[in-house]
Amino acid sequence: MAKHNHMLGDVAANLSARERVALFCAATGIDYPASGALTSAVQGMRDRGLVAHDGTTARYVLTDTGRTVFRIVLERAGFMQAE
Repeated sequence: MAKHNHMLGDVAANLSARERVALFCAATGIDYPASGALTSAVQGMRDRGLVAHDGTTARYVLTDTGRTVFRIVLERAGFMQAE
């Protein structure tokens, strides 16, 4: 598990600003085009398995992996304490 989290930590560290915005949008239910996030950033997040398209809401949502990466981003920014 620690190796898995280390790899996800690397993923979190290497996210671009646009990808971080897309991740935040998916985590909070914000329609990403309204935020100015680029479709390419969202597609990149989907390709990495961090977000998935929800056919019911027509929005992108975090996958379990995306949720973990989002938590790591928040922890490193000082918004959450590490578990």
